[in-house]
Amino acid sequence: MGARWLLNLLLLCIVGALAALAYFRPGLELSVAASTLSQQLPEQVQQLQIERPEHAPITLVRSVDGWQLSAPIQLPANPFRIEPLLQLRRAVSRSNFPAVADALHQYGLAEPEVWLMLDGERYAFGVVEPLNGYRYVRVGGVVHLITDRIHHYLLMSPYDFVSLQLLPPRGELVAVRSGLRLIDDELVLGGWREAQARRVSAYREPQEGVETLHLVMSDGVQLQVDILRREPEFILGVSARGVRYHFTEEVGERLLQMMADDA
Repeated sequence: MGARWLLNLLLLCIVGALAALAYFRPGLELSVAASTLSQQLPEQVQQLQIERPEHAPITLVRSVDGWQLSAPIQLPANPFRIEPLLQLRRAVSRSNFPAVADALHQYGLAEPEVWLMLDGERYAFGVVEPLNGYRYVRVGGVVHLITDRIHHYLLMSPYDFVSLQLLPPRGELVAVRSGLRLIDDELVLGGWREAQARRVSAYREPQEGVETLHLVMSDGVQLQVDILRREPEFILGVSARGVRYHFTEEVGERLLQMMADDA
């Protein structure tokens, strides 16, 4: 009987000790907020620029119509390529230390291969440390280690940042002109309005005999579109923009078939 009483007393003491520990030292309340690279918010950015040695800077500007490429080409931009760059402001600093000039070369920061500027903030990207795969990034006089999620975006060409939409968001397509035919069937127009490329590349002069279409907008502007290839991918060239839009073969077949059915 005495042994059982002592066991119960011991269990009661253990429960009391655990309750006191939970009350006076709650683990969640003691956690320290992680440090991020910037105190500014991603949505506040109005301009970003990517700089690489021996490459023209890529400049993107936020406007009332969304993000726009302003250099080295001037076209609407793809917001899905820009958003990861803006999120650099929220990147967690896994570790940081003062930037000492004589030691920057070992982090790839003496002559960085790429810089990113978000408004007035300038970020230099160095190499990846081998232990955890974190990348060295210098901000002002501090070197940070961050999870490497955006570096590959910074090595893209300007054309990789171009919007994948063939038609401008505020433009209204009213007809498609193919030779002497003027097509205003709503099904056909809807297909062209929704056409979204897989990627965009620099324009190349087409060979002779390329079929040409004209997309007629409500303001009277006619966008000339060259059908450069039908398979294994459907490629439309827009010389006025200096770009080519790459679609799947299936998308091209559907667009052209709808036009043929309207004949």
